[in-house]
Amino acid sequence: VLKVTGLGESAIDEAIAPIYKSFDDVTTGILFNRADVEIHLTSKGADQASADARNEELASLVAEKLGTAVYSTAGEEMEKVIGDMLTERGQTLAVAESCTGGLIGERITDVAGSSLYFLEGAVVYSNEAKIRTLAVDGALIEKFGAVSAEVAEAMAEGMRGKSGATYALSVTGVAGPGGGTDEKPVGTVFIAVADANGVKSSKLTLPGDRYLIRWRSSQAALDLLRRRMLD
Repeated sequence: VLKVTGLGESAIDEAIAPIYKSFDDVTTGILFNRADVEIHLTSKGADQASADARNEELASLVAEKLGTAVYSTAGEEMEKVIGDMLTERGQTLAVAESCTGGLIGERITDVAGSSLYFLEGAVVYSNEAKIRTLAVDGALIEKFGAVSAEVAEAMAEGMRGKSGATYALSVTGVAGPGGGTDEKPVGTVFIAVADANGVKSSKLTLPGDRYLIRWRSSQAALDLLRRRMLD
């Protein structure tokens, strides 16, 4: 199972169809799952080793074609991939969450051994909490709103300064079903990651109900961190 993020099913199929169609002994399935796309490869062979080898051959070609959009070639969840990367590098992480309400921290700490790299997390739901806990400038919130790139970046930088972590992730958004505006409708989310090289943010416009928006926000934030680490 290969897991892919940031690309839709049709775009993935268009990109890899010429590859998997040349493997007539491997069955390929492309499935959407909450926030990502899974590519399932099933092969038959004279024995386990030969079937595995055929799957691995196709998986390698698909991963090469899709590049960094593939975050797992063995079915691991994003939080496990992130944890392995941090452990291998001896680096640490802290998170600051608003609309996800601690979901990112929960996912990270679901992984056994996460105490090696996860330092702390803060759920700063109110504006007052963002100011008090993360030293976000109140004038910034007043000018741009709590749901903004500027505040997401300030949250990430504040958490990194507070925790001393190698990386700090933040998320702020409108999970719904209420609270949206014409300018920032439900599903508007900003994520940011801060490290020694500065801070980077991204704006998302996510579909779905409250559960899906929160889940997809957490996945996008973790992926932003993964790509930052790869860079």
